[in-house]
Order: sequence, then structure tokens, then C-alpha cells
Amino acid sequence: MTEKVTKLALASRLIVLLVQLVANGALPEHRPDVFRMPVSVEQNSSWIDKMVKRCLGGLRHWDGEYFLHIAGNLYSYENTLAFYPLYPVVVRHVAQAVEALGISLSQESILLVVAVVLNLWLFCESANLLFQLTQVLFNDLNKSWNAALIYCFNPATIFFTAAYSESFFAYSSLHLMLECVKPTGSFRYLRLGIALAACLVCRSNGLITLGYPLYFFARQLLLKNKESNSCLQLTQMTLTILGAIGILHTYYFYIYRLYCLPSTTTNHPQHVVDYAEERKYLLSGQGSEGSPWCQYTLPFPYTYVQSHYWDVGFLRYYKWKQLPNFLLALPMLSFMHWHCYDYIRHLVKAVWAKLTPSGYKELLRDHTTFPFVLHAALLTLVCTVYVHIQVSTRLLASATPVFYWFAADHMPKTLAQLKLRSKAGALFVWCTSYSLVGTVLFSNNYPWT
Repeated sequence: MTEKVTKLALASRLIVLLVQLVANGALPEHRPDVFRMPVSVEQNSSWIDKMVKRCLGGLRHWDGEYFLHIAGNLYSYENTLAFYPLYPVVVRHVAQAVEALGISLSQESILLVVAVVLNLWLFCESANLLFQLTQVLFNDLNKSWNAALIYCFNPATIFFTAAYSESFFAYSSLHLMLECVKPTGSFRYLRLGIALAACLVCRSNGLITLGYPLYFFARQLLLKNKESNSCLQLTQMTLTILGAIGILHTYYFYIYRLYCLPSTTTNHPQHVVDYAEERKYLLSGQGSEGSPWCQYTLPFPYTYVQSHYWDVGFLRYYKWKQLPNFLLALPMLSFMHWHCYDYIRHLVKAVWAKLTPSGYKELLRDHTTFPFVLHAALLTLVCTVYVHIQVSTRLLASATPVFYWFAADHMPKTLAQLKLRSKAGALFVWCTSYSLVGTVLFSNNYPWT
């Protein structure tokens, strides 16, 4: 089945690549006044560079420009601090290894190729992890396959191939979840710690995934009889979580040193400096004068950068001019709100019926999916009231498997049984239309989710 899921995932990526290639060539590219990765005028372009731009140029737009800039120049501008380092840093080091081979491509082209190829691999791996996780929790091959199928053609599918961190975060978080629920005698703390650290340094919402090891560790202690090695297990889990948090704070310290310490100076390439002057960006290595967050008691830049540069905040997006973006996010948000509410409603009834001193163990055994739905409900609520509403679709599609589980429940056993005038048909139309339209619009630099 692993090979079958991999083939499905790879086929879906090839379709996305083909659609963006055709759309990027057939339609005129929109040129909004947004961030573009600055490139040196001295950088020579060969015919291979032009071919790379022609074939993959539609996959670098919007946030992709930031990720590629970080991969090439690290955190040279303060507004790039909204993007966590795992994905661009991995792209950077792989690109440097490729560059050392003497391939006749510009740095810009190598970064783009590496970013896309890395996402292709991570997407195939994450599809398999979703299949395995679903199978472990539900022991239902049909549901596991349908979950993987919907994942491969999810409404935000273009972002899992473009130079975005969606595929990396999906891979990291699914890996962490699978490590937490695997039916083994004890946790594999090293693997769990690596997966947790990857979540924390990949996306800001990775911090919420801390709840999975905490919940499943507590669950294991409650379900098992008192054991002599409980203290050892508690120590191992504590060190695992502290190690992952320590890696995240290493990144924070690096950023603090880069932007807040006057003793730190950075030599930027001239084209990076010129672009900063043109766009009025704050460069790193200038001391703390231009960065108010440096004076915070806890000098974490993320919240300040999101608020200052993107106007992200509680209900700030609730404006009439954003109505099209609300309509764009409506299918995902309404789907998730209803299904999470329905699950919690049934859970409350079950808990109320078994709320006895001895019944809690049965509840813990029966409702293994509870932390997953709670996580999804929290993310859906945050998307509704806090973030730029249009990113809700891709955020939820990459951060939680619950969307795919709820959607798989509506699917028939085979696609031949699918009827358009049904819940499965509506789901099919939604996923395919968003996949197609989203790929066409994104590849030509038009706004999408």
C-alpha cells in the first residue's frame, strides 16, 4: 500500500507541475507591488536558467519569494522574521551542496529547483505518514486510502509544491503524531524529539504540537498500572521536550543577536542593500534602534513582525473590503467548525454517560482522536478571528489530519460510486476546483489562499 500511496502522491504533484507550466505560459503574469527576492545584476543567466524559470517560475510567488530569499541571504530584512527557518535553511544547505558539484546554474535557479524537489519528496512522504496514522487510529484501509487521496488533491494543493513550508510542516507534524500513537511499549524519545523540534522551527503554529507528546505521555501513565520506571520515563520525556524547545530558542537567540546587539555587524551584498533602501526595509546588523521588539521582556519578534508588516491581530481582518477573502476561506472554515462541533457534542454525551471514578480509563482508550480534534478546533478558531482569513485553507490543510478524516467519512468505497449530488460530490467539486483554479492563479502571481 505504501507504494500505491507514493504513486498517487507523485501523480498528483506531476499534475500540479503540468498545470502550472501550461498556465504560466498561456496567461499573462500579474505583477503586484509585493516583495521580490533581490538578485544581483552580475548573476549570469544561461539557457538552463531560462528553462528553469520557464518550467518552475510559477512556483516561487508570494511567500515563496521570502523563503527563497532566506535560503539565499538568510534573515537580512526584518520582515522575513515572519518565516521560520527549517525549510529555507534546509534548502540553503542542499543548494550549497549542489552548487559545489559545479552545475552551471545560477544561485537563484538552484534554490528554486531544490525547493521544489524537496517539497515533492516531502509531500510523498507525508502522504504515506497520513495513511499510516489513519490506519493506526482507525484500522480501516478504505478510510486511510480516502484520507490520502483527499490529501493529494486538497484545496490548497499548489502550496504543497510551491516554495512554501506546507509540505515540510505536514511531514514533521504527521511524523510527531505517528510517534505519539504507535502501539509500542514505550516512546522512542529521540525520534519524537527530532519530530517535535522540526515542528517548532518550521512554523509558528508548530508550538501547539507540544500538546501531543504531553497528552499521550499522560495518557500512557494513566492507562498503565503503576510501574517502577515511571520516574525514568518522566525524565526522558521532560528532556525530550526541553531539548526541542531549546533548539527553538537557539533560533530566537540567533535572531536577537542579529537585530538587537549593537556589536553585531553584517556585510550584505549590494543588491540586498539597494532593495532595502528602495522598499524601506530594516536590515540586520543595525542594532536595536529600529526594532521595538528588542526591548520586550521576552524579545520574540514574530508577533511584532506580523502585526507591524502584515497587520495581523484579533479581528483586524474583519473589513468589508476583505469579503472576497472570507468567501474564499468559507468552505474550509465552515466544514471544520461544523465537524469539530459535532464531534465534541457527541464526546460530551459519551463522557457524561461514563463519568465515574473507574470510567475515565475507558474514555481515554475509546477516544484516541480527541487531542487531534481539539487541536484542529483550536486552529480553526484562531484562523477565524486572528490570521489573514484567506490562509485558513492552506494552514488547516497542512497542520491537521482531522480535515482529511472528516472528509474521508463522506467518501464512498470506490470513486465509481461517487455521485455529484451528494456530500462526497460536493467535496470532490470543492477540492478539484480549488486545486485547478488555485494552481492557475498562484502560478501567475494572482492572490489565492
